Amino acid sequence: MTEIFNRPLSPAVELVRRYGGPVSHAVLDPSRSIFRDPDIDGLIGFLPTYRCAVVLGDPVCAPENKAALADAFAAHCANNNRSILYTAATADMQAYARDRGYGTMEFASLLMADPRHDPEEGHQGYHLRQHLNHTRRTGVTVSEYMGEAAPDVLLEAQAETVCERWLSTRHGPQMYLGCPRLFEDRPGRRWFIAKHAGNVVGVLSMLRVSCIDSSSLINIVFSSPAAPLYTNELMVVAALQALREEGASTVCLGIGPRATLGRIDGCDGVSELLSRSLYWLSAKIMHQHGKTEFWEKYHVTRREPLYLLFQSPRIGFREVNALFRAFHFSMK
Repeated sequence: MTEIFNRPLSPAVELVRRYGGPVSHAVLDPSRSIFRDPDIDGLIGFLPTYRCAVVLGDPVCAPENKAALADAFAAHCANNNRSILYTAATADMQAYARDRGYGTMEFASLLMADPRHDPEEGHQGYHLRQHLNHTRRTGVTVSEYMGEAAPDVLLEAQAETVCERWLSTRHGPQMYLGCPRLFEDRPGRRWFIAKHAGNVVGVLSMLRVSCIDSSSLINIVFSSPAAPLYTNELMVVAALQALREEGASTVCLGIGPRATLGRIDGCDGVSELLSRSLYWLSAKIMHQHGKTEFWEKYHVTRREPLYLLFQSPRIGFREVNALFRAFHFSMK
């Protein structure tokens, strides 16, 4: 019999670190539900809302078990009268969905970089190098925080305060997976901390994942509103340098939203037209593509398509509202 577990934290953390993709860490948030099948070593994290089950990324399991786990989840949702939506699904899941009559939409890319290429070097790195040299001259330093082995309560409290200030200054339309959980689920997590005049002014979090040949994901970067300009960039460069010194050849920079929807399959003409229009409008209002532009300066070497998958190819307000709810859409 298939069961729902509220939050089996330890097994979930282990699975997410072993098999997780660019958004799989969000399933560890206690506000999400977790589906498991006793015959498959894996899980699916989802948000039940508007009679939909919004899944974050691919099923978290060995690649050869994805289809079986997804089928078990589909049977569970059918028994509970829920339609399924996958967000940030990979090409493997897009093929699975297409074979089962789902509607699929390419909405973003998984951005990969090679840490062996120093983004400050050469003509292409001129502007970044100039900016970072200015930031260094202000006295900003970045170092890795070994918080898994030796937690520093004072430093973590300062980092949480900086995070709160950063969130409080964000204005306008917002979409995000969830509130940052900086020091939860420590196994497989690394932190790079920016300091200025002895105080924490920025945090970069990096996770161990399984993303298209990469074992590292930069999942969040932020700095205090009072931090010197380009503090975020300085933390990214420090993290890339650490990976370079360790011999890493790839790092996942996360999701880069497209300016417009890409290929759409399996949807009727009305759903496609409305989806393209709504996505274009939301991308314009929130400047979603700006995140992609931020990462371009670090020499993106590979892009893998990411998809929205709709079990019901006839997309209506229920599905749109479910997506907005899953991404915490709000006006501030």
